[in-house]
Amino acid sequence: MARHTTPRTIGSASTVDARDVATGDSDASLMAALLRREPAAAETLYTRYASRIYGLGLVLLRNGADAEDLVQDTFPKVWRTGPAYDPERGSLDVWVLLIARSLATDLLRRRTLEARKLSSEPVHRDVSDEPGPEWYAEHHDQMGRARKAMGQLPPGQRSAVELAYLGQRSSMSGAERECCA
Repeated sequence: MARHTTPRTIGSASTVDARDVATGDSDASLMAALLRREPAAAETLYTRYASRIYGLGLVLLRNGADAEDLVQDTFPKVWRTGPAYDPERGSLDVWVLLIARSLATDLLRRRTLEARKLSSEPVHRDVSDEPGPEWYAEHHDQMGRARKAMGQLPPGQRSAVELAYLGQRSSMSGAERECCA
């Protein structure tokens, strides 16, 4: 089987199969053979379009693994939807690449929806936002020291401090009210 590679140009296939040229396989006869489940037809279809689908996947999906998955997903869909192919509406390569593009677009839409869903869900942390035992111990210790310090103040100063912190007054207005200034 003679196979040669030509320089890649836009809109042309990169490999030519001498068997295809010799037998004059047309798009319609290739699809008819595929629908009859002839292995050679599936092989020819794969050989013709796998690299082009992969390239399309790289451009659209920007990921080699996703492009490989696109190639693998495209051919079963071509097989399933083969009876819908109409050679009068367009060439086989356009039809196959349109199927691949549709699958890639579906994947991108699914990813967008998943990203939106994930970003709208509340964040569940493994660690609680509630204070732990260390915080309670430290808080209890600070409150005890504050009570002890407040107990050592004269009553006027103690009232001024209480007004400043608990009564939401400035320290100066609290001191003036208690006559400590």
